[in-house]
Amino acid sequence: MGAERRDLHTRPLSTPGSDTPGRPAPDHAAADHAAPGQTAPGAGPHGSAPARLGSLGGLLAALRGRPRTGGYAAGADLAGADLAGVCLTGRILRGARLHGAYLSGADLRGTDLRDACLRGADLRDADLSQAALGGADLAGALLAGAFLTGADLHGTDLHGAFLHNADLRKAFLARADLRGADADGIIMRGADLRAADATDAVLRQADLRAADLRGIRLAGAILRGVDLRGADLRAADLGTALLSSARLDRVYWSTATAWPPGEWTYRMRSASQQVAPGVFQVSDEPTRPGRHHPMPG
Repeated sequence: MGAERRDLHTRPLSTPGSDTPGRPAPDHAAADHAAPGQTAPGAGPHGSAPARLGSLGGLLAALRGRPRTGGYAAGADLAGADLAGVCLTGRILRGARLHGAYLSGADLRGTDLRDACLRGADLRDADLSQAALGGADLAGALLAGAFLTGADLHGTDLHGAFLHNADLRKAFLARADLRGADADGIIMRGADLRAADATDAVLRQADLRAADLRGIRLAGAILRGVDLRGADLRAADLGTALLSSARLDRVYWSTATAWPPGEWTYRMRSASQQVAPGVFQVSDEPTRPGRHHPMPG
């Protein structure tokens, strides 16, 4: 991931109230009475404490020398904490409050973040492969370049998230909220997006090959240059989507699929063969004589 990670369960960090030499506990009373414009003791680099230090100290204590299983740190309040490059692989942070936290480059592989609040958090280039994020709030989060391969994101709120070039191969995103997400170049190959809501999402040059998109809502989405080869679009709603220069070879669709206005329905029927009642698949060779190209520029 580039920069060396900070492994909190091996690094000798002190915690509030600890007896580590040279690292006294923060003076919370002084923090309460800090003059305007002054940085309070224990405050973050921008003047305001980036984390609830008591909770952060408890988290650090829990992570050192403890087994990876159990309920420790669940519900921890780490809002605004600077945890860039931290290593929390396999840890349990279910329901943790991490909104606005700085987790760029963090190693969160296999971490349990179900129902956690990560609204507006900075997770650029973080590794969340195989992480459990079901029901988490990631609205407005920065996830550019993040790795979420195989992650469980069912029902996750990614409304307005920034996902440029993020890797979500084989991720589980059923019923996820991706409305207005900015996801140019995202990789979602083989991902499960059944009944997800990607209304008004920006998915230019997205890789959705072999993705399960049954029942997905893509109304108003920008799908220019998207690769949908082998994807399943049965009952998908692309009714007002901007779909152009797309790759649609071997796509499955159904009579319940809503295509964009114009000649899309006709073009798709012309380029497809029926494989089951009400179900069609685009030909491997959609441009062969007698067929209309279903991928306008």
